[in-house]
Amino acid sequence: MTVIRRRPLGVLAAIGASVAVAATFGLVPPKAQAFYVIHHEEITRHALPADQVTEEAMVQILVGPPPGAGAVGSDAYASEAFRHLDNSITPVDVCARAKQAWDTFYPVLLSGSKRAGAGLADGAAARAAFGGLLHAQQDFYAHSNWVEDNIAARDLNRLAPPIFPACNPADFPPDLHTGYYDIAFSSQFPLDGCPPGGPPPGFQECHSTLNKDGPTSERGRQPVPGTPMNMFDLAAQLATTATTNLYSQLRGMVAQANGNDAANLLFTTGGPPWVLPELAKVYPGI
Repeated sequence: MTVIRRRPLGVLAAIGASVAVAATFGLVPPKAQAFYVIHHEEITRHALPADQVTEEAMVQILVGPPPGAGAVGSDAYASEAFRHLDNSITPVDVCARAKQAWDTFYPVLLSGSKRAGAGLADGAAARAAFGGLLHAQQDFYAHSNWVEDNIAARDLNRLAPPIFPACNPADFPPDLHTGYYDIAFSSQFPLDGCPPGGPPPGFQECHSTLNKDGPTSERGRQPVPGTPMNMFDLAAQLATTATTNLYSQLRGMVAQANGNDAANLLFTTGGPPWVLPELAKVYPGI
């Protein structure tokens, strides 16, 4: 995994407070694996430049209010395939999911980052929407077979064509796909979600066998030939670079639309993470 930037995993302590708050209202979370959110935080912290993004802004980029919910908080919405690019049989499906993510999050990012008095119209919502876009970009590498195609082509460092703001299916290999995931079959989010008989017709794999979300997942732990890395390591490395590129792109778009001052405030001011009961139910004990 990549080197962790600044105060590593600091937001998880804040999410732990969210869990405690949820518990006081009688929410009983199911058992779940929590290391997936850790890796989204690691990638995001390492990818965003420390001299441009403060810790106060980072916290809300990781966990902010819906609909964006942030780069970590997005994982609370397992059934929304567009957040994770799941359930894509072809590149057309991948691009359709990406468009839905863009159409959902970018307007919130743009409207929330407009100047209002000495601050922004809704900085918390804008940061969370920015984080939601980062989450989808990172999940492209963890949930698709792009890493496998790179290994087959012996071109490990090849980044995917852009999925934001526009995604062209013709730019991707015809065999590009993501795994099938249905929360109705998930007892331990986000590891399974696969019907007992396997994926439905048309799908090549389930999310449970294709994902590289962590170093212990079935595909994530497989070695990358000729390197000391496993597939999770490679997916995280590519996702980190892609996240840095997306940050530069989105920051430039905000500056062009709302001014450089607005872009600076977006990434240098902030506040506490939002209490998300959905996240508390999914990731207990963190």
